[in-house]
Amino acid sequence: MTNLDDVAAMKKLDPSGVLESTGKFADQCQQSWEEASAIRFPESYKNIYNIVVCGMGGSRFTPRTIKELFRDRIKEPYEIVEDYSLPAYVDKDTLVILSSFSGTTEEVLSCGQDAVNRGAHVTGVMKNGDGKITAFLKSQGATGYFFDPKYNPCGQPRIGGGYMLMGHLGILKALELIDIEDKEVAEAIAYARTFGSQCSADVPTQKNPAKQLARTLKDTHPFIVTSEFLRGFGNGMANQINETAKMISDPRNIPELNHHMMEGLKHPEALHQSGMFLFFLSHFYSAFVLKRYAITKEVVEKQMVKTHTVELGGPSKLAQALEAFTLAGFTTFYMAMLYDTDPVAIPWVDYFKDQLAKSS
Repeated sequence: MTNLDDVAAMKKLDPSGVLESTGKFADQCQQSWEEASAIRFPESYKNIYNIVVCGMGGSRFTPRTIKELFRDRIKEPYEIVEDYSLPAYVDKDTLVILSSFSGTTEEVLSCGQDAVNRGAHVTGVMKNGDGKITAFLKSQGATGYFFDPKYNPCGQPRIGGGYMLMGHLGILKALELIDIEDKEVAEAIAYARTFGSQCSADVPTQKNPAKQLARTLKDTHPFIVTSEFLRGFGNGMANQINETAKMISDPRNIPELNHHMMEGLKHPEALHQSGMFLFFLSHFYSAFVLKRYAITKEVVEKQMVKTHTVELGGPSKLAQALEAFTLAGFTTFYMAMLYDTDPVAIPWVDYFKDQLAKSS
């Protein structure tokens, strides 16, 4: 379709309700923050010296966002594991958080079993139900956040990111591993809710930042460029573009890309037609990083690769992270519409899982 203001046509392409779920991101955040931050953990959970989070896909980029967003506030070392096994240092003084929206991710279950064998403290963030990981944690008598995803009617984990994002933050708050007040979180969620109303389907393209960005990104290979507290978000948006819009994308960060990527834009020639550097700019970036953005943009454009800049306006780092996720959720949905694609379908991931199961 070409007309993103034809709401009826979009709903026909979206039978599972991805648009509805996307519009409930702030509700997801509010529900999960209120519930997870109020969990009462046994005192034994607080005797830890490092945190390891195990997750994949949409259940990975959300805790990574928390790690990057609060790297100066989380009180213990915090690592993300995207594998079947844990680092050698995991022991009885480690908190292992199993992150799986579905409660079925096999890599995460493997890490959970590894954690128990090492005597680590184990918890989790996932929907309540009969998932293998959920059952495993309950069989261990573990305390965790098992949520009812009532604000994610489409059921897809990546569209329910608010649950994972604030579920992880809430657990850190409940365990006194971060100092953060309800007011800071409430203000950030309120800002995201207000911003989301500007991106909803009934707002015409000329006034809708998400619809405009979707058109800008269509038929490009976007490099999502972020820095510092937004690096986890950058990974998340790339994931959403892959799965929702069925389009290639890559997360990059400044200053790291300044040390190699600028020399990689000469070849192939197709990059000069399809490449797009999407810069997410924040006034909360450090001065060291901010001065690099304009120069990086100049270098990229001198090599005939397109650029586009999004300037975030939220009043806090958390507000800007939620603003960015809100924009990404709506944008990738509208991109799927432009490609006449069902945004919830993930046929190749499903095929891969089927083949993997057959080979077991």
